[in-house]
Amino acid sequence: MATTELTLLLLLAIAVGGSLVHWSPLPLPILLVVVGVLASLLPGLEDIAVDPELFLLLFIPPILFADAWVLPRRDFVSTLKPVLLLALGLVVLTVVAVGYAMHWLIPAMPLAVAFTLGAIVSPTDAVATVATTQLLPLPARIVHIVNAESLLNDASGLVAFKLAVAAAATGLFSSIEVAGNFLNLAGGGIIIGIGVEWLARGLRQRLIRLHAGDPVLQTLLTVLMPYGAYLAAEALHVSGILAVVAAGLWASGQEVKGLTADARKHAREVWRMLSYVLNGLVFVLLGLQLRRMITSVDEYAPFDLAMYALVLWVLLMALRFAWVWISAHLRFKFGWGWSGGRTGPDPKRLLLVSWAAVRGSITLATALSVPSITASGAPFPERNLVVFLAAATIILTLALNGVPLPWLIRKLAINSGEENLHEEHVARAEIARAALVAVSAVAKELTDPEDIAFAGRLSGRYEGKIELLEGDPGHASERASHIALRRKLRLAAIGAERQCLHELHASDVINDESLRIIEAELDERELVSSISVDRG
Repeated sequence: MATTELTLLLLLAIAVGGSLVHWSPLPLPILLVVVGVLASLLPGLEDIAVDPELFLLLFIPPILFADAWVLPRRDFVSTLKPVLLLALGLVVLTVVAVGYAMHWLIPAMPLAVAFTLGAIVSPTDAVATVATTQLLPLPARIVHIVNAESLLNDASGLVAFKLAVAAAATGLFSSIEVAGNFLNLAGGGIIIGIGVEWLARGLRQRLIRLHAGDPVLQTLLTVLMPYGAYLAAEALHVSGILAVVAAGLWASGQEVKGLTADARKHAREVWRMLSYVLNGLVFVLLGLQLRRMITSVDEYAPFDLAMYALVLWVLLMALRFAWVWISAHLRFKFGWGWSGGRTGPDPKRLLLVSWAAVRGSITLATALSVPSITASGAPFPERNLVVFLAAATIILTLALNGVPLPWLIRKLAINSGEENLHEEHVARAEIARAALVAVSAVAKELTDPEDIAFAGRLSGRYEGKIELLEGDPGHASERASHIALRRKLRLAAIGAERQCLHELHASDVINDESLRIIEAELDERELVSSISVDRG
């Protein structure tokens, strides 16, 4: 099937899965895999082949950059030590333990190839984890740990994968050489990523000063940034993955001065769509290729394949549980970066962190990028089995880890956390006070009674916001009901305006262009009026 038709069909599959998820008990990642499996039954889709290098280039940089860009920097720093233990220590342990265990279990799999498998299945996927817990979200601190861990272990796992593949392809393996290469790849990648982001941000600022701050242009430069960091790092033979992560983290929270609200909104919406589509494509492609992955290992008995997959999942979970619990108690005992409870680690939270081990897009993208041939021209040893076990790990973690997570959260009855909500209330009250000061300063210079009355009403709105956020709960509740009623009236009025507008268009009083201009304004007003009461 031609690339164009295939791309359109994949996008259609994502749209179908996204529509069905509201009526399905399955989380979106698993539903997209099911949609992909069903699509593989269609003529022409039964034998889809993906170019590994192209797949890695197109999917990994924007996915990692988007995850890094939205990661709260303060929360990342506050959870850095436990995250580093998970993202570095657990990854190394996983690569080594899985490598030796799978080599022992499957003697035909060379040790370097088994290490490659360990590197492929070591990274967790925060997107898949969060997608499986949308209705009952994880506590805020656990989300921060899972997101930061996913981001960093993507980088460390992929660097380990690159080294393991090189060892498997050449047949040479030296632990000292691997450690040196890891430091070289990691350090160089981080420097390149920060450098590319710094240059890109400087270019954007210069364009703004030259009055070329068009939202589309600014967003385009942001989208090109992860690809630029990845390609520059790969050209210099350092880690393109860590370059992308470093660029995203360095850009996190650094909005360009002078950037318009329109440009910020445009960038957020574009990245939201890109993340959704790219992650969705990975899961649909996984479903499309499941049949091919299964048939490619038909020399193994089905029972053996099932046993290998289950043993791998059990091993991954045992390593994660042991590492999370032991490292948490050691950090508490020695006071190394401990920021939890005074009495020690909370078993409920440790259980959630341990269980939130879903694999997803990075694991599949990495598995598909395993080369088909080695440096000598021989077939890559047990490549099909490695890809199959990686896919099986994704399916098992989605089904056995992801699906029960909402039930587990409910059963453990852990507060999802009010930290962010409290911070929002404090911030909204403070900015309302700042607005009051600004309005009062301008109001002193007003002379027209109508202008003075408007300034008084505007001040009253901000005073009402402060009362709603900080005042007596009884008065705040009463005021909230008044605000909700006023917003209901505004939405009713906007609805009447919209209906009249469409009637004018239907009767040819106005043309399509006038319809689009006015309706865009109505949309903006409707969005503002639809904001929940507690968000001001």
